[in-house]
Amino acid sequence: MSGTTSGRRRARGRPTPICHWGRGGRNVAIVIGTSGAWKDVLAMARTAGIVVDEPSDVGIQLARAQKVLYQQDTLARDDLALQQAALEHDLAEQHSASAADIARIHARSGQETARLAGGADPGGLRAVTRLWAGLSQLGRQAQERSQVRARSRAVLPAERALQDFIAGRDTEVARRVEGARRIVKGIEAMAHSAALANAIAERAVIKTLSTLPDDFVLINDLHLNTDQDIPFEDSYLKTAQLDHLLVGPTGVYAIETRNWSSTVAADGDEADPVLQVTRASFLCSHILKDAGSDQIVRSVVAYGGAPSTRSGGAHVAIMPTARLLAYVQYGSSLVSVQEIADVCRILT
Repeated sequence: MSGTTSGRRRARGRPTPICHWGRGGRNVAIVIGTSGAWKDVLAMARTAGIVVDEPSDVGIQLARAQKVLYQQDTLARDDLALQQAALEHDLAEQHSASAADIARIHARSGQETARLAGGADPGGLRAVTRLWAGLSQLGRQAQERSQVRARSRAVLPAERALQDFIAGRDTEVARRVEGARRIVKGIEAMAHSAALANAIAERAVIKTLSTLPDDFVLINDLHLNTDQDIPFEDSYLKTAQLDHLLVGPTGVYAIETRNWSSTVAADGDEADPVLQVTRASFLCSHILKDAGSDQIVRSVVAYGGAPSTRSGGAHVAIMPTARLLAYVQYGSSLVSVQEIADVCRILT
C-alpha cells in the first residue's frame, strides 16, 4: 500500500490525543480528539455564561440558575411590596388629611353662613340688604365647593402614583431579574438541545470504544476535505464531518452517533445520520483510494436512548452503543499495524 497522500486532499489540522478512558495498567485504544457535539455544548455554555465539565453539570447549573432567579424574583417582589405599602400609607395619610381639611372647610362655611343670616332681623332688612345677604351666602357656598374640590384633587397625584406603580410592578420585577432569567433560558435551551443529547451519546461511544486493545485508534469529530468535486448520488461531494473513525485490525469504521430519544432524523444532509455516515464513509474511501490504499470503510450508526426505527439498508449498520464493541472487535485481522498507521495519517 502506498504511504503517500494525494495533493488533492487537504487536512484540517491533526487532532491531538486526549486521555484514555481505560483503567490503570490496561492497554487501551488510542483516542484522538473529543466529541463534536460536546464542543457545541461548551460553546452554548460560554454563551450562557456558565462552565460545564460533564453533561451532568448542565442539570446542576440549571438548578443553580433557577434558584438564583427565584431568589432575585422574591427579593424584587418583597422590595416592591414595601414600596407599595409606603405609597398606600402616604395615600391613606393624604386622604385622612383631605377629609379633615374638608370638614374644617364645611365648618367655617357653616359659621360664616350663620353669621350672615343672623346679623340683623331679616324682617327689618331692606330689599337691597336682603339681596346682598343672599348673594354673600351663595358666594360663600360656591367658595366652599371650590375649596372642597381643590382639596379632593390634592390626593389625585398620590392615587395615580399608586395606580401606576401597581400597573408596572410585574414589568419592574421582570426588568430586575432579566439577567438571571436570560441565563436560565440559555441553560434550559442547552438542557433540551439535540447537541447535549448527541454529546451524551457520542461520549458513550468514545468511552465504549476506548476500552478496545491498543492496536485500535479512535479519531473523533473528523472533518474531511478534498479539492475536487466528487460525484455522489445526484450531487457532488467535497467535505464531510464524521463523529468517529475507528481504525483497527478488524477494519476501518465510519461511525455516526445519535440519541434517538431526543433527535428526530429529518430530510437533509445534516439531520439524517444514515445519509451523513454514507457521505463520510464514501469520502473516506475516496481519500484512501486516492492515496493508494484499498481499505474498505464500513458505515455504522450507533444510537443511545430509545430503540431505532430507522433502516440503514444494505450498507449501513444501525445498532445500540452497547453492541458496538462486539461488532468492531471480533473478526478476522484484515489490517496490519502499518496499514492502521497509514490510514490514520492519510485521513487526519
